[in-house]
Amino acid sequence: MRFPRAVRWAGVVLLLLAAGVAVAVVYTKNNREVTTSSDEAYQAWRQGLENERRFYFKEARVDFARALQLDPQFAMAMIGLARNSEKPQQIALTRRASRERNRLSEHERLHVDMQQAMLDMDQKRYVETARKIHEKYPNDIRAAMVLARQQIDTGKMDDAFQIFGELLAVEPNNADAYNQIGYYYGYRGDYDRAIENLKKYQFMAPDQANPYDSLGEIQAYSGRYDEAIANCRKALALKSDFFESFNHMGVAYEGKGEPAAAIENYVRASQESAMYDGGRIESLMRAFRVAVSADDAALARQLMSKMGAMPHDKSFDEQYEIGKAFTAAMIAGAEGRLDEAEKGLLAVRPKWEAVASKQLKGTTRKPYWATWNFSLARIRMKAGKVEEAIPLLEEMANPPNRWADFESRRWVYEGRAMLAEVLARKGDLDRADKLLAENHKWNPSWAPSRTAELAVAQMHREKVQAASR
Repeated sequence: MRFPRAVRWAGVVLLLLAAGVAVAVVYTKNNREVTTSSDEAYQAWRQGLENERRFYFKEARVDFARALQLDPQFAMAMIGLARNSEKPQQIALTRRASRERNRLSEHERLHVDMQQAMLDMDQKRYVETARKIHEKYPNDIRAAMVLARQQIDTGKMDDAFQIFGELLAVEPNNADAYNQIGYYYGYRGDYDRAIENLKKYQFMAPDQANPYDSLGEIQAYSGRYDEAIANCRKALALKSDFFESFNHMGVAYEGKGEPAAAIENYVRASQESAMYDGGRIESLMRAFRVAVSADDAALARQLMSKMGAMPHDKSFDEQYEIGKAFTAAMIAGAEGRLDEAEKGLLAVRPKWEAVASKQLKGTTRKPYWATWNFSLARIRMKAGKVEEAIPLLEEMANPPNRWADFESRRWVYEGRAMLAEVLARKGDLDRADKLLAENHKWNPSWAPSRTAELAVAQMHREKVQAASR
């Protein structure tokens, strides 16, 4: 896993008592101050940070909730619990923390402000606050990750590496930094150096699930499928509900061309109690997409029913309704009702763009929905409207935003493979070869590419045979 995590903050207890009444106490280590009136609450908060850092979210929620129960004014426990809660709880907890700001240290106030900016979807303020934290507290890994992500999103990969280099200069044994650096090398396509850094991470934390899962994820997206599955199984052996390992095994089985096993693992991920509600729906959506791609409409309907039965955050009702309309259109396509599917997808697009534009306000990124392009392109190709599918595939092969995760790259694979086959059939074998060569560079054995490779190779043979007649 590569999502933001907390720093391993610890502290020296400075317990102050006045007339037998506990007052706000400041615990300090590594220039980080934490204000609480309870040593026991502080220890529970520290354990919450450790579990969050390990991606043991269910346990982190329990720890932060206990810290808050022991000290109802403990703002950092509120922020920790907010980070690991659904949206309504995030809002309520962040507001509570904001009301405590006058009694907090500067470092704490900045973290409250960063959490509030994230909830307000104010990207500019979010990044500026992270920058202030990074400048004053260079070993704060959460702020470092926010800044590094912004650099990656704007194509400044070297700057992202520099941020983590600065962190390691202050704290050379920070295992989490090696995890992030491993992912950044992976985003560049330098899988050997990615794995080298993740093995350092694994060496530093051999008893934790995430180092094995991180290796498994990068191996899954780079074509090392059997190694990926083995590492994900090691992660699950260490923590049986480490749900992302099921997702990453799903990716590996997709890459191997085994859709049934991929679906099984995505569904397993959705069933884990440690996962948040939106994540459960996301895992089921992955399974649903595989079923639709295989034109298994009956299974797709079952999975859509499971998604519909999942609880969801009411503040996301608009997105939820968009998702329902989108999945209904995809099923129509799988069942051969192509006109209905196309109309449904075209109808949902402007609603999605309105939501996406709000979410991307203040960033350089443009609204782009790869699965929508993929779905409409497939439907148009099935209907014989190949020329109308080509612009959708071109956008997939050359997305408007720099991709900043492996799943985004996977959609580039899909778009290139489909576009290569279409262009080859139109006689442009040179460009088809170039597109497939790019896919081969990033992942030499991605199953969806193999179908296109076989088709293009056959067209090359036919061209040679025609020329020899």
